[in-house]
Amino acid sequence: MKSVIFDLGGVVLSRDKKLCSSNLVAFLDIIHANPTPTFWLEFDRGVLTWEEMLLIMADTMQITRNQCDDVLREAIEQTYPAPATCQLIEDLKKCGTKIYALSNMSFEFISAFHKFPIFKYFDDEIISCHCNLIKPERAIYELAANKFGIIPAETLFIDDKPVNTRAAADFGFNVFNFDRNNPELSCGELREMLLEGSL
Repeated sequence: MKSVIFDLGGVVLSRDKKLCSSNLVAFLDIIHANPTPTFWLEFDRGVLTWEEMLLIMADTMQITRNQCDDVLREAIEQTYPAPATCQLIEDLKKCGTKIYALSNMSFEFISAFHKFPIFKYFDDEIISCHCNLIKPERAIYELAANKFGIIPAETLFIDDKPVNTRAAADFGFNVFNFDRNNPELSCGELREMLLEGSL
C-alpha cells in the first residue's frame, strides 16, 4: 500500500475506561452505540456548538448542564495516543508510506489532540468539523481521495466502526476493521499486512 488512512478516535487515540468517571463511562456507552446518535454526529460535523451539545446531553443523560461540561472536558483529558498504533505509524513512515487522518471529530476535541507528537507523522488530515462532512457519507471519502491526491485501490483505510469501513470499501479503498478494545492485536495484524519484510 502506498498510503494508509487512519481514523483517530479508537484507533490512534484511546481511553482507559477504568480511569473514567461513571458519568463519562455512561456517555461513552451512548455515543459508541450502533448507530451513533445523531446529535453526536452533528457535533462532529461542526454544526452543533459546545453549548448546544451540553443541553442535548443534559436531556439525554438526565444530569445537569455543568455535569455535562465536566464529562466532555474529562473525555478530552482522558484521551491519549495508543502506543501500539503510534509505533506502527512511525514504522510506516520509515518505509516511506504516506500517512493520513480521516476522522469524525469536533473543533474542541481535535484542537486539544493536536498537541500530541504523533500528529507530526501525518502528511495531511480531514476532520469532519472542518468540512461539515462525516463518515460514512460518500462525499468525505471522495474529498479524501482528492485532497490527499491518492488512488483508493492503493490505499488502506483503517477504522474501528464497520459502517465506516463498508462505506470506504464501496468507494474503492482497501479497508481494515480495527478493534478499539485490543489495539495491540489489530496493530500486529496490520504490521504483518503492511510491514512484513519491509523493516
